[in-house]
Amino acid sequence: MAKIRVCDINDFFTMTGGGVRRYHLEKLRYMARQDDVEYHLLVPSSHAGVEIHGTARIHHVPAMALGSSGYRLVINPLAFRRILQQIRPDVIEIGSPYTTPDFVRLACIGLRSHTGKKPRFVGFWHANFPVTDVGRAFGGPKRWLGRLAERLAWAWARRTFGRFDMTMAATHVMVDQLTSHGVQHVAYTPLGVDTAMFQPRRRDPELRATWHAGPEDVVLCYPNRLSEEKNYKPLLAAYELLRGAGHKPILVVAGHGPGVAEVKALAAKYPEVHYMGYLERPIDMARLMASVDVVATLCPYETFGLAAVEAMACGVALLGSAKMSIGELLETCRAGIALEETTPEAVADAWLELCKPGRAELLGKRGLAESQARYSWKATFSRVVDVYNEVLTPRLDVDVTRLLESEMEPEPPSVPETQNGRATTRIPRVAEGGIDKIADNSKLPRT
Repeated sequence: MAKIRVCDINDFFTMTGGGVRRYHLEKLRYMARQDDVEYHLLVPSSHAGVEIHGTARIHHVPAMALGSSGYRLVINPLAFRRILQQIRPDVIEIGSPYTTPDFVRLACIGLRSHTGKKPRFVGFWHANFPVTDVGRAFGGPKRWLGRLAERLAWAWARRTFGRFDMTMAATHVMVDQLTSHGVQHVAYTPLGVDTAMFQPRRRDPELRATWHAGPEDVVLCYPNRLSEEKNYKPLLAAYELLRGAGHKPILVVAGHGPGVAEVKALAAKYPEVHYMGYLERPIDMARLMASVDVVATLCPYETFGLAAVEAMACGVALLGSAKMSIGELLETCRAGIALEETTPEAVADAWLELCKPGRAELLGKRGLAESQARYSWKATFSRVVDVYNEVLTPRLDVDVTRLLESEMEPEPPSVPETQNGRATTRIPRVAEGGIDKIADNSKLPRT
């Protein structure tokens, strides 16, 4: 059986990223062990080069740095073309929505895969960019300019992701939103968790001791990127409210982003606040999550919420937004408290609720059972390969179906006709050369 050659391209991949980076690295590890896939990951970088990981490859593509955000943007389509010409992929997966889809299509003009056909395009909806990036940048849904910007961004999504052979989305709510905005051919593809890595046995009393947390203390952790769209500010404001009311909860923050200075200032002010920096190794993040009692995931825009599922796998309760994917997760798994509005007051009240004896422990046990039953990386990437095979398999579209039907005469009347006094039944007749000619898949229009 010939291998499928797959190229994965994503400008959202960063060395200090969270869920997107984890998705690609877990996928690299999985694909490197598959006999039927030749896998290539193209990432924006400061330099050109190739890393070899078993049968898989990471190709570094020179890209422009976007300030101090950690992100880079490929601005030269030729950088893609040189690599794609060498690989000649059958499937190209694109996970970022801005310039990358057009640049890759330009790079693929005249390009044939190793089977002699044009490569197929698959998207993965990693970020809800019309809302998180574009709409919010112009004031959000409460301002007319923000609403207009979001509508234009959805039009761009239809133009880019809507032209793909398939788009994958990790939650049902995201599938529904994409479909409602006119993006067709969307496949539900939930992400997973490495349960061998993220598990309650990683709990480390020595790490808790560095936070001065005893066995009965409830430690809350924020393990996400410190950026506006992740909605970390209500958590910091809620901490100030609790301190003002005489409470001294323990807060641990691990992440990188524009809000680092605010977190460091809070840690300098209160000895119960601890900033761990960015944890690059999954083993360090697993040890952290298993050692706390509650994980806060307040972002109302998540397309999946990988950190939340990893926390569940560690037996930790969740404090999250009731909106979008985190809301879907909490409604399904009942592993924490979901807030309709993530105001500082609401966060503070939920925080106190989770500090009640046994409350976080009960929710954590429920989340652990749900994560083991529902989520695994093996299931995720098996589904991804199924999507690849699906788009590579020729399929009949509506126009071809109509063409086939036009070759057939209408159904005969149900009452037999008579001829020379004898009853006869008319047999449907196929136009000469019709069905046999059209059934030749090599001559069907590609979809």
